[in-house]
Amino acid sequence: MSKNKQFKKVGSFISFEPTSEDISLAHFRAKEMGILPNSYTRGLGRMVGCLGEIAVNRYLPWSKYMGDVSYTYDIRYKKKEVEVKSKTCSSEPKDNYSAFVNTSKKINCENDIYFFTRVRRDLMLTWLVGWLPTKELLKVATFVNKGEKDKDGFQFRSSGLHLEISSLNKPEDILNL
Repeated sequence: MSKNKQFKKVGSFISFEPTSEDISLAHFRAKEMGILPNSYTRGLGRMVGCLGEIAVNRYLPWSKYMGDVSYTYDIRYKKKEVEVKSKTCSSEPKDNYSAFVNTSKKINCENDIYFFTRVRRDLMLTWLVGWLPTKELLKVATFVNKGEKDKDGFQFRSSGLHLEISSLNKPEDILNL
């Protein structure tokens, strides 16, 4: 577990409380990337993604942020390329909630690890919920099409790989790579 006081163990997750500098950095990065055409979050997804990347980067000692030079991964950690995937939420995540990678059926992954976070809507808390090596994720995740519903009736807004958070390795286990 990180010695950084921004991190706390919360059940099977690790919470991260961003500083005002973290929020400013996420805003700067999101603004630099711009808003994608047809974005249903109107750019908020970029901010959420950047905040998730900052949380994971701060959590992994001696990691290096690469999102400004690479389109296939966000962080380099112990010679591994880590792609961070973040979703917005309104409450603390649960183990049966979804981890998701937006992608088409033709999956082209050029990274070693996927690390998943949940970012509270007000951006004041991020949960590190788990990770998987890319090869393992491709074996255990299910592809869903945009518009499909999960067992709880949640309708997917985009196509991609879906699995439950309970299928992921615990966040702290990545420190033992």
